[in-house]
Amino acid sequence: MRFSLAKASAAGMLVGVLAACAGDNAAKGADSTAAAAAAVPAAPVVYTITAKDFSFDAPDTITAGMVTLKLVNQGPELHHVQLLRLSDGKTAADLSEGLKHMKPTDAPPPWVHDVAGPNAPVPGAESSITEQLEPGTYAIVCFIPGADKVPHAMKGMVRALTVLPASGAAAPAPTADVTVTLTDYAWEITPAITAGKHILRLENKAAQSHEMFIAQLEPGKKAADLATWVENMKGPPPGKPMGGISGMAAGDVVYLPVDLAPGEYGIFCFLPDSKDGKMHIAHGMMTQITVK
Repeated sequence: MRFSLAKASAAGMLVGVLAACAGDNAAKGADSTAAAAAAVPAAPVVYTITAKDFSFDAPDTITAGMVTLKLVNQGPELHHVQLLRLSDGKTAADLSEGLKHMKPTDAPPPWVHDVAGPNAPVPGAESSITEQLEPGTYAIVCFIPGADKVPHAMKGMVRALTVLPASGAAAPAPTADVTVTLTDYAWEITPAITAGKHILRLENKAAQSHEMFIAQLEPGKKAADLATWVENMKGPPPGKPMGGISGMAAGDVVYLPVDLAPGEYGIFCFLPDSKDGKMHIAHGMMTQITVK
C-alpha cells in the first residue's frame, strides 16, 4: 500500500495529535491519582488536651474519623481523659449535674457511653492514643480521685466536645506490632512487649468496659503494691504512671503507642464492675509483665 505525501503528512499529524492527547490524558491520570492520594491523610490528625488542677484545655470541636488524642498533664496531680459519648440530646452540663447526685457504686445512665481516651501519665508528661471517633456530642472527663477520695470530675474536670462529620477521606489506622485482647478480667498480649517503641492494637472482647493503666514499678515492688497504694495514696507511689487507655466499651478498638525501658511493669483496670461495683482489680484484672 502506498501513501501520498499529503496522506503521510496527515497521518503524521494525526499520530502527533493522538500522542499529545495520550500524553495529556496520562498527565491528567497521574494528576488525578496524585490528587486522590493527597486526599487521604498520611496520618490521623492530632488533637491536644491539656489537663490542669482541675480543668481541661481542649478544642471545642474536632472532626470525626481516625484521630490521635494527646493528653498533656500540667497539673501536679494525676489526670486522665475519659471520653463519654452522650445520646438522647444530653449535654456535658447534664452530665455534670448528674454526677452531683451519683454514688460511686451507681451505674451510669443509659445515655452515657464509654469511649477510650489517653490514660494518666506522670505529672508533667504526656500520653496519647489513636482511635476512630464517630460524630456526636461528647464529654471529656477525669474520674481519677485525689487523696481526698473526690473524683476530679466533681471539681470541674468535665468539658464539652463536639465531633463533627468528616468531609474527606479518613486517615488509615496505625500499623500495630502487638495485639492486646481485653476480656473479663484479663489482657491477652501477643507477642510479649519488648523494650523500645511499639504500637499496641487493643480490642475489647469483654462484656463490659475496661481500661489499661500502665505503670513502671519501682525496684523490688510488685503490681499488688501499687494496687494497695491506690486505696490510701499514702507515701510515695511504688510505680510511675506510663499512660495507657481509659475505659473502652465492648467491641471498640484503640491503638496505643508505647516506649518502654527494660524493667517490671504493672497493668491495671480500676473501673467499677457492672455487677457488684467493685474495681476490676478485685476481680483479678491486674498483672505484672517483664519488659526485656
